[in-house]
Amino acid sequence: MKVSIITTIYKAEKDLPRLLDSMMALKSPELEFFLIDNGSPDRCGEICAEYAEKDSRFFIRSLKDNIGYIRARMLGIHECHGDYVGFSDSDDYLEPSGYDRAIEILKQHDYDMFIGAYNVHTGNKVIQNLPPFLPGVYVDEEIKNDISPQAFGCLRSRSRLHGFMWKHIYRLSILRHSNIALEEAIQPWEDQLFNIDVINNCNHIYVDNLILYNYFANSNSITAELYKHFDGVDFWRKTRLLYLEKVKRTSTGLEKRANANASLTNIYSLAINLCKNSSLKTREVVNRLKSLINNDNVLEDIIAETCDMDLDKRCLFVKYCLKFGLYQLLVNVIRLLKSFKCL
Repeated sequence: MKVSIITTIYKAEKDLPRLLDSMMALKSPELEFFLIDNGSPDRCGEICAEYAEKDSRFFIRSLKDNIGYIRARMLGIHECHGDYVGFSDSDDYLEPSGYDRAIEILKQHDYDMFIGAYNVHTGNKVIQNLPPFLPGVYVDEEIKNDISPQAFGCLRSRSRLHGFMWKHIYRLSILRHSNIALEEAIQPWEDQLFNIDVINNCNHIYVDNLILYNYFANSNSITAELYKHFDGVDFWRKTRLLYLEKVKRTSTGLEKRANANASLTNIYSLAINLCKNSSLKTREVVNRLKSLINNDNVLEDIIAETCDMDLDKRCLFVKYCLKFGLYQLLVNVIRLLKSFKCL
């Protein structure tokens, strides 16, 4: 059995050695480190080659031009040599012995997916994030009732299963034979649909509190750049598209509720980021928010499908304002909270 860890690399020469050192520290001979030099103009290709000379588990795929991380990941999925596949970003690192232990579990049982834990590093703080499920094996109806809904969004007293692909290990044949792809149109949320599609094709999923990964909150990440250069039109387009794509995949009431809850949270984020633009007067923010979402029947569906008992107080307030067209009140309250540094 072989597990391929796919890493797409671009302009990462500062952090890359930390990741590659963590890979080399893993003991399992079943690992393949599938490194994709995504047309990086710096020394990333040379660094990868240096590590490949030290450890035969490194496999380097060099691209002349940058094709974007989504297309590069898909290339890795189609070309890597594993029975299972995991993912990593070039500015993070793998937990010591995490994959070694996960491989031993996968070798003993015939699981389609392994859901693990991860650490988030923010400054000097390290926060451990465990899966939102009890450890153990989930099969068939348990996957549909317990795992799948939380991949769509949050439910009452049930945290969502965040999309991050690097905390999971996937059976590669499921990805290839089911033609599961990453959708560029909803970047950086493409991983959410990816996980939903994989889960819907799994018969056996193993959940463990084993930490696989160390994620660094990076101000230059794809998601951070989305908010740094915020485009309300593009954000709503992606929110709307993500909601509709998830709707196609829902088969239970819990999944529909969770999807709507997640979409309402995205609308709240849209309103917050519009309010952060200090050059816009309150009336301008109100008009911009209304022009984006007010005449869209998708908003009506989202409001109708959310369940009040699933929502925290802030999202309940957002839902109330949207339902009754109280955009001025919503913007005033968000800007007030922002002034008191409550957001």
